[in-house]
Amino acid sequence: MKNKTIEESLDYHALNAMLNLLSEQGDIQFSADKEAARQFFLQHVNQNTVFFHNLKEKLDYLVSHNYYEVEVLSQYDSQFLDEIWDRAYKVKFRFRTFLGAYKFFTSYALKTRDGKRYLERFEDRVVMTALTLARGDKGFAIDLMEEVIYQRFQPATPTFTNAGKRSRGELISCFLLRIEDNMESIGRAINSSLQLSRRGGGLHFC
Repeated sequence: MKNKTIEESLDYHALNAMLNLLSEQGDIQFSADKEAARQFFLQHVNQNTVFFHNLKEKLDYLVSHNYYEVEVLSQYDSQFLDEIWDRAYKVKFRFRTFLGAYKFFTSYALKTRDGKRYLERFEDRVVMTALTLARGDKGFAIDLMEEVIYQRFQPATPTFTNAGKRSRGELISCFLLRIEDNMESIGRAINSSLQLSRRGGGLHFC
């Protein structure tokens, strides 16, 4: 059976799978992956993202419903928040691959508590990470936002996942757990490792 062409298939998973199949000319089908990313946004992300009319409405909602940490945002005035978000969105960031987009929205983006709708785009996660790490330093926040959104720097997974969220794990990647030679200590270490691992932490025991 002849393989479907890119134009014949709109299933983004199927389009992404075409990377494993060479074209009739023997080429890797990179265009299929780009189309997979486009269809992922058209069919899934755009339809399942909560819409807000403006930044103030969005931040008020996320703070009042305990999605964002007000302590992070309160370090900056509203004019600066408008500026940094505006600068982030003006970059017009686009995911280069389907898997990059899919990974971000399944693992990093803030979702409603039922997990069905998205409350953030990539730009929002970048800005909240920058604001959290800058701790009120406006210049550093702008610099960090630009380093991340232009993909010159990527924070560690727990940092990028959790920064600025009210319900979150730790911002660091690695933890050192000490285990004593008794059942109580071993039991505590196992429980701690499970809790830290599920929030993206790397573990070492000594």
